[in-house]
Amino acid sequence: MKPPALEMPKRVIRTIVPLALVMVLGAAVSACVYRIDVQQGNEITADMISKLNPGMTRRQVVKILGYPLVSDPFNRNRWDYFYSYKSGKTREMTRRSAKLLFEGDYLTSVESDIAPETE
Repeated sequence: MKPPALEMPKRVIRTIVPLALVMVLGAAVSACVYRIDVQQGNEITADMISKLNPGMTRRQVVKILGYPLVSDPFNRNRWDYFYSYKSGKTREMTRRSAKLLFEGDYLTSVESDIAPETE
């Protein structure tokens, strides 16, 4: 018969070693998980921004940029466009935004973090 002092470490080893292996395998598998690209909002390009001109109607703006993502219920003369893209592979984030101001039905100004294309 073995002394009880030697039985305990074997039981602990039989329990800890499989748990440690499961944790290591879990970490290795999680590194191989496929992550999708996440795109949210209206895509805004420099080409789109360059097509906007003061005096355009709301309908003309919608043909270029689409409907705004956010409609301010307190200011009907402001349209906000937001776009974000997160790469699943590199986890890199791209964000763009544009704020359009109208007077009545006509565009008065465009503020954007994207420089419009010049010809």
